[in-house]
Amino acid sequence: MIKQWAFTWLPRPATAISASRGRRRSHRFVRQWGLHDLNKRLLAERGNRVIGGPFAGLVLTDLSQCEHIGPYLLGTYEMELHAIWAEVLERPFGQIVDVGASFGYYAVGLGRRFPGVPVIAFDTDWWARRAVRQMAAANRTLNVSVKGFCDPAWMASHLKDNALIVVDCEGHEGRLLCERPLPAFSTATLVIELHEEFVPGVTARIRAAFERTHSCAEINSRDTTAVKLQDSGLTFDELRRVSQEVRGPQKWFVLTPLETPAER
Repeated sequence: MIKQWAFTWLPRPATAISASRGRRRSHRFVRQWGLHDLNKRLLAERGNRVIGGPFAGLVLTDLSQCEHIGPYLLGTYEMELHAIWAEVLERPFGQIVDVGASFGYYAVGLGRRFPGVPVIAFDTDWWARRAVRQMAAANRTLNVSVKGFCDPAWMASHLKDNALIVVDCEGHEGRLLCERPLPAFSTATLVIELHEEFVPGVTARIRAAFERTHSCAEINSRDTTAVKLQDSGLTFDELRRVSQEVRGPQKWFVLTPLETPAER
């Protein structure tokens, strides 16, 4: 109840605290569960460029390797969305906004795929902002800028038509996207990770807010990851562990606009 109250009435500090605590806990578990050493072995074998998925070729920097980097390196991270990304990456966008960017996998990956489009990466965690800047420099994505907290006021002032919005912000998504209806939302494509466990009702709220302007695809997380890697020194069990995300059940909305800016 306290967490729900905080996300509703104190979204900026609540989101920052949640993101920072989650990152520290994640980094601790990576070491405790032996994943850090497996990731290092995988990096020694394959190098630090993503070898599969929609952002193949992306350079993973030192800070990013504090995470459980195996799924990112192998291209198995959020495989549920790969078919979606295959479609989205073929569309033109005027702006890309990533809210909850973490170390910049999506923000910098999208910056590489859309070099002429401005990408704004938001994260309330200082470590994440530093990591995104490091990733952007290593990948030479000069179109990526980094900011702290994204709120409805920023969206109202800065969101452009035909934007791509990627949202993973620990329950803040309802307030960010539903508090202030914006004309630019109607032409935006949105990929939203939902956090019903933090803010009950946020899934229904987002669905209702966009039901007249967007088609909605609901995607649920998978239980296992199947990956094959030729000539690896890792055993089958080690490869399974290093490629598998450590997470609970997840759900995403992918919202596609029913009309383009020219049709409005």
